[in-house]
Amino acid sequence: MSADHRSELTQVTIHAAGVRYLMFMGGERNLVVGGLLISIYLGFITSMRYSVYYGIPLGAGAWAVWISLMRVMALKDPLMSKVVRRSMKYRSYYPARGRLHAPTPSYPDFR
Repeated sequence: MSADHRSELTQVTIHAAGVRYLMFMGGERNLVVGGLLISIYLGFITSMRYSVYYGIPLGAGAWAVWISLMRVMALKDPLMSKVVRRSMKYRSYYPARGRLHAPTPSYPDFR
């Protein structure tokens, strides 16, 4: 064993499927499937209440808007829903901007 054996890095191959994000139709899987179910439900309920001529276009339009929003969101960050959920959780602790009436911090003088 050589003296510099600790400086040599060991190469470990990581399978690509193990680190891939769960994406479906260009968006985050849970949000896309949830939006699909909601748009089907919206189209079905509207079809039962009014007419098929109103329900199906309404459901399809809601689905088109939802999937386009999810694709744009996934292009920015594939885990955006988790980022938003975490930012909402810590919103009271870390405000996004300084407040007008925030107290001025005082630092001790170490002279």
